Amino acid sequence: MKHQIIFTDLDGTLLDESTYSYAAALPALSLIAASGTPLVLCSSKTRAELEIYCSRLQNAHPFIAENGGGIYIPHGYFSARKNSIESDSYDIVQLGLPYAEIRRKFAQLRAQTGAKVRGFAEMSVAEVAALTGLAAEEALLAKQRDFDEAFVFDGATDESFLRAIESAGLHWTQGRIFHLTGEHDKGRAVQILLSMYRQQYGEVASIGLGDSLNDLPMLQAVDQPVLVRHQDGSFDTRINLPRLHRTSLPGPAGWNASLLKMLAKDAAENKSEGLDGQARRQHLLAIFNAALAAVDPYLAVLKAARVEQNQLHIADTVYALDNYERIIVVGAGKATARMAQAMEALLGDRLAAGLIIVKDGHSLPLSIVEQVEAPHPVPGEAGVTGTRRVLEMLRAANENTLVICLLSGGASALLVAPAEGLTLQDKQQMTRLLLNAGASIAELNTVRKHLSRVKGGRLAQAVYPGNLLTLIVSDVIGDPLDVIASGPTAPDASSFADAWTVIIKYALQDKLSPQVADYLQRGIRGQVAETVKEDDPCMAGTRNVIIAGIQQALLAAKDKAVQLGYASRIISFTLQGEARDTARFLAQAARAELALMQPHEQRCLLSGGETTVTVSGEGKGGRNQEFALAFAVEIEGLAGVTLLSAGSDGSDGPTDAAGAMVDSGTASLARSAALDPPGFLANNDSYHFFQKYDAATGAQCHVKTGPTGTNVMDLQIVLLRKESAPVSSG
Repeated sequence: MKHQIIFTDLDGTLLDESTYSYAAALPALSLIAASGTPLVLCSSKTRAELEIYCSRLQNAHPFIAENGGGIYIPHGYFSARKNSIESDSYDIVQLGLPYAEIRRKFAQLRAQTGAKVRGFAEMSVAEVAALTGLAAEEALLAKQRDFDEAFVFDGATDESFLRAIESAGLHWTQGRIFHLTGEHDKGRAVQILLSMYRQQYGEVASIGLGDSLNDLPMLQAVDQPVLVRHQDGSFDTRINLPRLHRTSLPGPAGWNASLLKMLAKDAAENKSEGLDGQARRQHLLAIFNAALAAVDPYLAVLKAARVEQNQLHIADTVYALDNYERIIVVGAGKATARMAQAMEALLGDRLAAGLIIVKDGHSLPLSIVEQVEAPHPVPGEAGVTGTRRVLEMLRAANENTLVICLLSGGASALLVAPAEGLTLQDKQQMTRLLLNAGASIAELNTVRKHLSRVKGGRLAQAVYPGNLLTLIVSDVIGDPLDVIASGPTAPDASSFADAWTVIIKYALQDKLSPQVADYLQRGIRGQVAETVKEDDPCMAGTRNVIIAGIQQALLAAKDKAVQLGYASRIISFTLQGEARDTARFLAQAARAELALMQPHEQRCLLSGGETTVTVSGEGKGGRNQEFALAFAVEIEGLAGVTLLSAGSDGSDGPTDAAGAMVDSGTASLARSAALDPPGFLANNDSYHFFQKYDAATGAQCHVKTGPTGTNVMDLQIVLLRKESAPVSSG
């Protein structure tokens, strides 16, 4: 059976042309999600705008932005990449000219023709909002263009300007407004994506839906073109193709009715036949990607903060921006670059300066805020240098300064300033000892805070008497402010005695460097100042706000699983303990759930948190890969069980994988390929197990996303299907 792929325009097609609502299309959207059919948004909208709609629709499939200027493919979506550029969350196929080049040509053509024409770059957010009917926040996203310029004429359309575009070897197209593009269009992008789907699935059948001239190339590239009726009942008369289906209703209502009719037969076949192992793994990835989309740091900042009438609104606090002589951004963590992009979009040239420290390979394009890349999880010299620069920047803060601090998981290792008398090597040794001993993140941070000049509230002390607002993406169970990133801007309830208790728990007293042991002992005796407490004066002007965490991710994952046809429940938001022990617990839960299910019934179990691994072997791996391997051993022969365990940040231990997927047949198939799962597990060598397993079987167990741009701990997704008879799977 052919795999169905759907490409759709947004404005006037899936979205009502006046209200931008897709409510009338919800029945078809639900059917599409339940069947696992890829729905590819193909629009003149920007990446930032489309990410909003992907999040709202919980759609984890690729999307095409700016009339085919760029194809954005989630990491790991296809088994093979095709001439793409790897970015924070996507493999990007770039077809359009850079926006700066498009703008330069736009200005030249306007001067050449004397046309009265304006592009989005010259319009304020308010003007774009008035022109498009978008809310101010969405108009801001519409201005963040990468590949084409949206423009309008002041008065009647100037045909000489359009002819000049064509003479210059460029293109123009028209939806609700005009767009100047390079040699790209929606059709070329659709053809490229279809070739990738064919490589992945074999035969595919494609549907395309649009309403305007800019959709014509897309409609020409698909098997079944659908022309959506305008709100006034008319059609775009410039579109007339063989096999063209015209909707009877306008906008999303017509979109909905046509797709329900086209997909009804395929949906019924899928329901009766069930899903094979490969399809279940695609569902796992779709659910995982929906969870990541819900905690995208860029979107989380824009949801939590807004600027109105020169006031920054965040949670229940309002900052009158005119009251500050300087606004600066600092921060650290794996998700911080994406957060900084959002702050630049919100505040623009109001920002005086900024500096963030990100994990190696996690930097993103920024205009004002500088970035330093540093090692993680063991701190390095780059982190020390970056932290020193942050502290120098903060020394100038006064009552007229607003410091916006951006924190996310990984900041404990990236924001590094050893206490007086200690060295980076001391902290590196301590970090390795605790990691290898299996210490929890809370325990590790308790020790780190008491060996630092920035952790445990000391960064807030450095800002004082300035005003401090901290936005946080949490990667810690329960979201404790004093534990996330080792609490650099929060009061700390722990003590030197607590830090020493952790050392004793893991019998590390004789393994620490003499300097670290002496420093902690002096702290216990009161000879070294404690971390910052609640009553410290610096806390009066400090505000900490958590903007994303594991709860949002798991709730989004649950919604996506329901859309895909699984009765779903969340087992735990706080999964912790040894990876092997928690894998056994989840396997037992899966076994118990299966016993209650009817034949062919499908369910999904979800959990999130952060497990640990006590390293006793000499192999390579991470807690998610070890979890998945232990789970595979536990469920061997238990038909109908599939698991994904992966880190939301895209990294798992010192490897290039985020985690792994396994099923009921993984362990037995591994043995047939001369691989011994328990042996790899005993040697803490899960990475090499999955590497060799994939090579030997042709499976795709390893989940490799690259940096996702976010970090809210780990997610485990278990899909269950009650089989009528035992099955085997690779």
